[in-house]
Amino acid sequence: MLAELGKFIKVNFKRPNNGLIQLILIHALVFFVLVVSKAFCVLFGYETYYQRIYQYLVLPASWKVFLEQPWSIFTYFWIHEQFFSIIWNSLFLYAFGQLIVSIWNSKVLQFMYVLGGIVAAIFFLLLYNLAPGLQGYTGRLVGPSGCLYAVMVAVAIALPNFYFRLLFLGGIKIKYIAAALLLLACFELTSHQAIAVAHLGGALSGYICVQCIRKLIHGRSFLSYFSNIIRRKRKFKITYSQSSKVASVQASKLAEQEQVQVQVQVDAILDKIAASGYESLTQQEKEQLFRASK
Repeated sequence: MLAELGKFIKVNFKRPNNGLIQLILIHALVFFVLVVSKAFCVLFGYETYYQRIYQYLVLPASWKVFLEQPWSIFTYFWIHEQFFSIIWNSLFLYAFGQLIVSIWNSKVLQFMYVLGGIVAAIFFLLLYNLAPGLQGYTGRLVGPSGCLYAVMVAVAIALPNFYFRLLFLGGIKIKYIAAALLLLACFELTSHQAIAVAHLGGALSGYICVQCIRKLIHGRSFLSYFSNIIRRKRKFKITYSQSSKVASVQASKLAEQEQVQVQVQVDAILDKIAASGYESLTQQEKEQLFRASK
């Protein structure tokens, strides 16, 4: 059984564009290692050592303690304290993460996920040490809430009208789900809960990621458009006297014009994705984008 489990993990980490499953597997492995380690420490009377190691992995609110364990800004969001917590967070990540993969790719999802955790940690440290209303409160941050909110807000911006069918509630658009959870985070913040600060920080990072990606897509489309114009002008400066060569130049010119026309259409589709999301494309535009990517 262990051999099959090891093979399953190895295959999923080698499979390309499989970042979503890899993130879930990392959380599962970390949870398994911590649970087994705690069980052994409790059995052999070393629970205090486990608690000390655990404190080094979670993110403290104090600047002084954080400077003694700076690695905790990267480790805290891989930890789950309860079994049902990891189940819920994995389902949440899978539901929103597969939409990120369908819009862009798994590398974008992984980057967005880790960045959400880091930004949430920075938000947590800044607010708990600089905000007058939170000074004097001690706490710690643990869990991937900031990462999940980053992914959720990114999907809500990119595909605002996409909806999930929820039990007893029917179809609810993602933008309404994100708005409700962000409002809940604001209510949690009034009770000085650390998790609310992480939610808001992760949501901010998700928003920034989508805006940067949109600007990058716009920049690429403009660059490709002007580069095609420059290449076309350079290619047809030379004229030939022989009729056969003139015919070949005309044929190549027509082919180049068709290629430029196709590129302009692809650029328009990319601009539409950047402005309204992948969901706004028609079936014909999706097929055209797929053919152009080959």
